[in-house]
Amino acid sequence: MSRLRLLIAVVTTATATLVAGTASAAPLAFSKCKGRPAVQCATLVVPLDRADPAKGTLRLHVERLPARTTRRGTIVLLAGGPGQAGTPVSPEDPVAAAIPGWDFVMFDQRGTGKGALRCTALDSRTSTETAKAVGRCAAQVGPNRVFYGSRDSALDIEDLRAGLGVESFALGGVSYGTYVSQYYAQMFPTRVSHLVLDSVVDPATFNGLDVPFYASTNPVLQGLCSGRRCRGITRDPVADVSTLVARTASTALRGRRTTMSGSVVRSSLGGPGNQGDFPYLLASGDLDIGLRRLWPGAARAAATGDASPMMRMLTIAISGGGPPPPTEISTALFWSTTCADTNAQWTSATPLDQRPALLQAAAAAQSAAFAPFSLTNATADSTGSRCTAWPDAAVDPLQPGPLPAVPTLLLAGGQDMRTPVASAQAVAARAPGSHLLIAPGAGHSVLGSLTCADDQLANLLAGRRVSTQACNREAPIPYPVPVPPADLGRVSPSGAPGTAGRVAHAARMAVRDGVDAMPAATDAGLDRLPGIRGGTARPLDFLGAEIRFTRFSAVRGVAITGTLSFNGNTFEGAVQVNGPGAWDGTLYLARGGQRAYTGSIGGVPVRIPLG
Repeated sequence: MSRLRLLIAVVTTATATLVAGTASAAPLAFSKCKGRPAVQCATLVVPLDRADPAKGTLRLHVERLPARTTRRGTIVLLAGGPGQAGTPVSPEDPVAAAIPGWDFVMFDQRGTGKGALRCTALDSRTSTETAKAVGRCAAQVGPNRVFYGSRDSALDIEDLRAGLGVESFALGGVSYGTYVSQYYAQMFPTRVSHLVLDSVVDPATFNGLDVPFYASTNPVLQGLCSGRRCRGITRDPVADVSTLVARTASTALRGRRTTMSGSVVRSSLGGPGNQGDFPYLLASGDLDIGLRRLWPGAARAAATGDASPMMRMLTIAISGGGPPPPTEISTALFWSTTCADTNAQWTSATPLDQRPALLQAAAAAQSAAFAPFSLTNATADSTGSRCTAWPDAAVDPLQPGPLPAVPTLLLAGGQDMRTPVASAQAVAARAPGSHLLIAPGAGHSVLGSLTCADDQLANLLAGRRVSTQACNREAPIPYPVPVPPADLGRVSPSGAPGTAGRVAHAARMAVRDGVDAMPAATDAGLDRLPGIRGGTARPLDFLGAEIRFTRFSAVRGVAITGTLSFNGNTFEGAVQVNGPGAWDGTLYLARGGQRAYTGSIGGVPVRIPLG
């Protein structure tokens, strides 16, 4: 640590100690939330600017789910973002259900929820988060944007603690919420009884270059393909990314993309000006593990000239609807806070036109960290590139330091790249006696989605033994989905000789692809899966136990239409097969209890055993 950095840390700690002794928030007046009588609502009033109370106040919405058994304490859980609202709290919240003896509290941090920061430059459905648009957003938010950093939120939490009337409490956060939790814990270490950090941000790497994401590419992809999971798909998923990046540095990847309606259009990915496309698609798998399962096969296909599987990933990633309203996720708050917390390479006095070069130089100095992606990939859509247009630079960002020696649980998804395992490990090293639970096959945000994680939170709060291996079985590393050959000529005959066997095998591949790839669509909240070469597959029930295929194609020239139902062991039903020329027919899956596809293609009998 440099002398300058040490001085900043000491000054910050001294200021925090002064504030800690002067918190004077009025007791919160809770009442039943409208329409949710099991949940209590209150309003926390905090100053916009603690140095100048005359600038007014902010009203922050707070919700509490009271303990349902003998009360043991209070836990405050912070949402992510920055910009995500913390409320409403559901009476059925799985995290709260796991700890019935604790008051469960969440609140909308400043600039979120009903008090969300807004800017027309980024809030419309057609907005794109370019540096220019982010700069316009800063102007629209106005000079008060400097009061929405994480230090302000940490001081609000201290007012919340006082308003709750507790001497100390358990503090938890998810994603960006872990950054604010660490900030508060360093400022007010005696006020924290327990610390829970899920999908952990390491403040030491918060410099706008997103290095943790890029550095996690190798371990995440190698882990995804470990144990021969990528057998028959790729020998080296990292090398495929390198090949893909090199081939699209100057020319975009072009091919055919299936839309959500099942039609096929021409499309492109990557190339000059769009170098962030591939990191974006890979990052999308953090929140959609089904989509991550498609990556190895799609990347291998793209690296060898077949763009359509990667194009399908694009359709899924961009089809989740428009951006949520600011009351759910405030984009203006995201940039206000991110640019205030980022340890950038410039100050507020640095002219805007000089900042991109400073960012580029900083990235070039650690270019090896971005492999197998390129320096251009890394800087194209980095948070730092947007903050170059934000007038204000860092305002007292969190300096990494020791966390209080209290019972601490850190959680990380082994397939999470935006807050990877390495970040959690770095923060755990600063938390004496902490427990780091890694869920091997999970992505971003573990609490509330895995019972094994919620149970370990309960153990931590109850003083019982915490098992850091508890999620190994519940969240194993998923198996990647293979990509069928692009053309019928590359499909080996199965169930019959010649073309009939090729068409039948291609139809079977379509069924397998529809079943295996369906979670990528459903995890994204979509009601159907586009085929690689056209058509759609739609789950007809919530569990996906019945799937309707409509001209669904995995191999060019062969499509299937029909409905299959899961009988507890395998799918069964019939699909009409549309092949080239007269090579049409019908295939029956598990007809009469047979473990086979049976039927005929072009009048030729077909039988393909399952297995």
